[in-house]
Amino acid sequence: MLQDKQERQSTEPGVLRARFARSIGAKLVFTLALFLIVPGILYWRFQSADETHRAFVLDSIRHHGTAIAQALANDLGDAEPDIFPKIAQKLQLFESDGVRLRLLFNPESESGGDFFYVASAPAEPQIDGERQYLKESGLLGDIWSSCTGVAEVSRVAVAPDASHEVVVSVTPIKTSQGCWVLMTSLAADEPAALSLIGPYWQRPEVIVAAVIYLLMASVVIAILIDMRSGLRRFERLARTIADGSDKRASFVRMNRLPELDGVARQFDEMVGRLQKIAADVRESAEEQVHALKTPVGTIAQSLEALRSAVPKEDERAQRMLSIIAQSRQRLSALIAAGQQSTETTARLASPPREMIRVDTLIEGLCEDFRGPCEARGIHLELVVRQPAYLLGSEEIIETILENIVENAVGFSPEGGTIFVQLSQHKDSVTISVRDQGPGASLDIIDSLFDRGVTKRPASHAEDGNAHFGFGLWIVRRNVAALGGSIFARNVKPSGLELVIEIPGFVPA
Repeated sequence: MLQDKQERQSTEPGVLRARFARSIGAKLVFTLALFLIVPGILYWRFQSADETHRAFVLDSIRHHGTAIAQALANDLGDAEPDIFPKIAQKLQLFESDGVRLRLLFNPESESGGDFFYVASAPAEPQIDGERQYLKESGLLGDIWSSCTGVAEVSRVAVAPDASHEVVVSVTPIKTSQGCWVLMTSLAADEPAALSLIGPYWQRPEVIVAAVIYLLMASVVIAILIDMRSGLRRFERLARTIADGSDKRASFVRMNRLPELDGVARQFDEMVGRLQKIAADVRESAEEQVHALKTPVGTIAQSLEALRSAVPKEDERAQRMLSIIAQSRQRLSALIAAGQQSTETTARLASPPREMIRVDTLIEGLCEDFRGPCEARGIHLELVVRQPAYLLGSEEIIETILENIVENAVGFSPEGGTIFVQLSQHKDSVTISVRDQGPGASLDIIDSLFDRGVTKRPASHAEDGNAHFGFGLWIVRRNVAALGGSIFARNVKPSGLELVIEIPGFVPA
C-alpha cells in the first residue's frame, strides 16, 4: 500500500508542477519564452537610444548650418550689386566631404514670393535638377516656414528620383534685402546619414545582430530538443526491453547519446542481473516446492493408512488424526501460497510480456466460477464493453482474476450478486469486481493488500491460500509486475469494489 500511496502522491497537482519545473520540457519552454521576450526588450531599448542618436545628429547638422549662416551673415547683409558671386565664392570655403550646402534668396519677406537659387558647395552644374528636387521633395514649404517662423527646421528629405537620400537642415538668415536660407545636407551614403534613413529594424547592424541572435537561439533550442528527444528515445528503449518485444534490445546497442553510454552499460548490467535473479528465484522455488510436496504426500498416504488401522471407537485417536489432517491441509495451502509468492517476486524482477486478449480470458474464468457461485446462491454478472488487450502472461492475469473473484465470492451473502466489468480506454485496461458483502471497515481498507491480512468469515474457511492473507497481496504484486495499480473502496448500500488499472495494448 505504501507504493500505491507514493504513486498517488506523485500525481498530486503540486508534485506534478514541481516535477515539470525540473524537466527539460520546462527548461525548453522557459528558453523559448526568454528568446522571445529579450529581443523585444533589447529592441525597445536600442530604438530609444537610436531616437536619441537621431535627434543628436539632426541637432548637430542644424548647429553646423547655423554656424555657417552666422559666418556668412555679415556678407549677406551687404547691399553690393555683385554680392551673389562673392557669396558663391565664400560658400566654397565651407565645403566638406559628404556635406552639401545650398544657398537660396527671397527678396520678399512674405509668403508667395520666389526663391532664387544662389549657390551650392560643392557646385552643382545642373541647376534645373536642383530646382526640381527642391520642388518635388517639399523642401520649399520648409524654406518658407523657416523664413516666416521663429524656429529653424530640421528633417530628413528623400530625393524624388530615389537615387539618394539626404538629411536637411534649413537655417534662415534675415536681412534688410530679404530672407536668405542655407540648406545643409548629408549624402545618403555617409555614416551619419545612414543612421537616420529608413526604419530602425532595417539597419544593417540590426539585421546582422538579429541573424546572429536567431542562430544562437536555434542552436540552444536545438540542443535542448535533441537532449529531450534522446531521453525520450532512451525511455522507449527501456519500455521495449521491459516489454520483451525485442529480445535483442540493449541500452548500449540502441543508445545514441554518448553522454548516456555509462548509464546504458549500467542499465544493461542491471537488467541482466534482474533476469538472472528471476531465473534463480523460480528455480529455487521449484526445488523447494518439490522438496516439500514429497513429505506432505507421504503424510497424506500415512494418514489414510492410519485411518483404516485406528478403530472408529477410539475418539482420542480419531481426533488426533483430524488435527494432523488439518495441519497437513494447512501446510499444503501454505506451500502453494509460498510458491505463488515466490513466483510473483520473480515476475517483479523480470515480468513476462505477451499480447493477451483479456476479455476472452475473463469470460472463460467467470464461466468457471458460475457453478460454485450458483451452488451458494450467488449470481455472477459480467459486463465486457469491448475487446481489451494488454502485455503480460495468461498465468499472471488468471492469478489476479481468480483471487479477486474468489475474494468477492467469499464475502458475498446468499442471494447476492457479484458484478465484474472490463473496459479499455485508450492506453489502459480497467477491471472492477464489486460484491454486495459487508465491505471493509475503515481501519482495514488501507491495508487490504498487505501480506497476512484477512477478514474472511469462518464459515467460508474452505480450501484456499487466501485464508492466510496472501490472495490480495499476490494480486497487488502481480498487478505491479504488469505496471498497473489496484485500490479498494466501499460502495453503497453495501459491498466492496476492487478496481484494477493496467497499461493497455492496442494491436496494430
